[in-house]
Amino acid sequence: GTMFVAALYWLNQPEPEMVVAAAVAAPSRASVNMQATDAEQIIAQPITNLSSVYENSWFNYRLNYPVGWLKQEPSTNIVILQSPALDTEVKVEAVGPLPADGLTPFVNRSLRTDEVISRQLLTIRGYSAERVITLAAATGSQVTTFYVDAIQSAYVISGLGEQKAIEQIARSFSPAE
Repeated sequence: GTMFVAALYWLNQPEPEMVVAAAVAAPSRASVNMQATDAEQIIAQPITNLSSVYENSWFNYRLNYPVGWLKQEPSTNIVILQSPALDTEVKVEAVGPLPADGLTPFVNRSLRTDEVISRQLLTIRGYSAERVITLAAATGSQVTTFYVDAIQSAYVISGLGEQKAIEQIARSFSPAE
């Protein structure tokens, strides 16, 4: 198992050369890289106002979101949560069981033309997950997406806007046993 540990260790190392190069090319890129690195510190902070609970009985999961946020359910497998000022949005989509090749190839296929800023393997409630931060090709905006393989179904939780809110909502995600 040492190779796996080494790979994880490597994944978690900051990449200073990349950050410096990015800082010269585009100032916004440096702050984006900082956000990716800072995410671990962000989630260590207590969740303050995530006291509204969304439960989806079709796909057996629940998550917490801030009080006062707007909730839309365009279909049984999608919920969209928006901050009152509409400057942050989190979309949760149940995509059904993954193909046999598993999570990473699924993520690879999902990325399409978006530019990847960071990818990180992690677990949410004990389930395999990957957090990917991209620049959307169409809009140029930064998108944070959590792909979670909860066995019965995979979930794609994507957010635009305030990083802390996106992180905390995504990490409150809990598939029903």
